[in-house]
Amino acid sequence: ENHTKDGKAENLAIGFEIHRVELNRKYRMHSLQPKVGGSIYINSRSVFVRLDMKEGRYVIIPSTFEAGHTGEFLLRVFTDVPSYCCELKEDEPPRTCWSGMCGYPQLVSQVHVVSASGLKQQRLTRGADPYVIINCEGNKVQSPVLKDSLDPKFDVKGLFYRKKPGQPIIVQVWNHNVIKDEFMGQVVLNGDPNNLQTQHSLQLQDKGNKKSGEVSGTIQLVLLTSQSLTGI
Repeated sequence: ENHTKDGKAENLAIGFEIHRVELNRKYRMHSLQPKVGGSIYINSRSVFVRLDMKEGRYVIIPSTFEAGHTGEFLLRVFTDVPSYCCELKEDEPPRTCWSGMCGYPQLVSQVHVVSASGLKQQRLTRGADPYVIINCEGNKVQSPVLKDSLDPKFDVKGLFYRKKPGQPIIVQVWNHNVIKDEFMGQVVLNGDPNNLQTQHSLQLQDKGNKKSGEVSGTIQLVLLTSQSLTGI
């Protein structure tokens, strides 16, 4: 809702955009992320839109149509599941008195696991119920479980502020079971900011450093790394 300034009757032309971001994003969005919806821009007291969106994390950006026009606004979000809305106020991880001892991030990496293909069948009755875990310096992002698929379309992103650039990013594929989940394979990524190749199709490997450690399946992902913490 648009609150005009100084009691004037004229409203600003307002609207908003909705962007899908990484599942663990805590700081403001700096590079363009996929736009999944939004309103029209209209000279009115309020605008609204109703959308069906899949599970994930989203950023809503209210704005005026013309640059430089500002005004107070009220944003209401209604969902049929808990939404855990919060305002993203910081541009990057804050420096604290502990930063000198514990370190401060030197790089930021975005891992977008697009899909996997050719996974090994885990049951007689159906293929597998896979999910993916992205792990970097003890921070994890886990995708939802995809039912009955050997060629899952994960489309999951994680964002990692890296204090130890020498430590790898590990992407693992698991099969969900009622009793115990099964490991299906992994890939190990360096995330070098000087590597201009961003799109990768990689053979899944077993755990450990076995020379013949390949397992069934490949994984398709996009890896972006920046030395600027506001680069992604």
